[in-house]
Amino acid sequence: MNGKIDVGVIGLGIGEQHILGYLKENKIDKIYIYDMNKKKILEILKRYKNENIISVENENEIFDNDTIKVVSVASYDQYHFSQILKSLKNKKNIFCEKPICQTETELNKIKNELKRNPEILISTNTLLRESPKIQSLKKKFDQNYFGDNFYMEFDYNYGRLNKLVDGWRGKIKNFSVILSGGIHMIDLILWFKKAYPKKIHSFSNNICSNKKTKNTIQDFAISILKFDDNSIIKLCTNFGCIYPHFHRILVYGTKKTFEHTFDSSFYLSKNKSGDIKKKNDKKKYPGIKKYALIKNFIDSVYKKDTLIVSMQEMINSMQLCFDINKSLTQK
Repeated sequence: MNGKIDVGVIGLGIGEQHILGYLKENKIDKIYIYDMNKKKILEILKRYKNENIISVENENEIFDNDTIKVVSVASYDQYHFSQILKSLKNKKNIFCEKPICQTETELNKIKNELKRNPEILISTNTLLRESPKIQSLKKKFDQNYFGDNFYMEFDYNYGRLNKLVDGWRGKIKNFSVILSGGIHMIDLILWFKKAYPKKIHSFSNNICSNKKTKNTIQDFAISILKFDDNSIIKLCTNFGCIYPHFHRILVYGTKKTFEHTFDSSFYLSKNKSGDIKKKNDKKKYPGIKKYALIKNFIDSVYKKDTLIVSMQEMINSMQLCFDINKSLTQK
């Protein structure tokens, strides 16, 4: 691809962060924006006062515009699937907020459409792998710093129950906290392990939200994942907790341990006499902007880079979400 391209952004909540990312890219000419809430459109136009940010009356104006080569799908979760399909059928590259769809049937339809359009790129904004702290941890993990890894914990603490019971999430039928939040940790799990779990056991409850909404939403879910190397991972997705929005990670190996919690991050090891040594980790967390993956995506569209979150990794994360959700229904 040569010259500048136009992009479209659908959904101006988190989508505003996409706009910020595109404004930093010299390969981008015009940014077409749309939101069902006209007030949000006016707010964006007023805030940025940029002649290259152009509003449209409906989302189809973005799909039908041949100059637009990239579409950011940042709308409410339940609209992602239809907007992705429209983008694919109109030969648009897609940068999407997670999740890309709501059901396994929808995922299979996206996969089939991608096979028919192999030149199209799609990736998701699962950006925790760009956090300096997590990148440092991943490098150590790959270098066998921990020895044999036997257990890990990944907790997605959302801590904002009001957004679930009062906002748009609570209006989605069969809303899944795994798809909406836990997927961030699932992306990390598969990235770290480079393998898919062979066994999944999961449990959930709605103790936090059952008295606050008529929609029966399982606001808490916990899964135990076992891998071929016999290691085990606990994944917890916790929307109702009294806790700041946080991504808690623990790594246990035969040589070292890592713990990343709300008030500290550190590595533990033993010296020759068997005493525990603690080394604080001062790497930044999250230490990234919410548009951190935009540059990589645009560079990949121009064939100057490879996707940080590949299409297959995106699909694998979605599949694990659905497999976990299925395990929640097993007796």
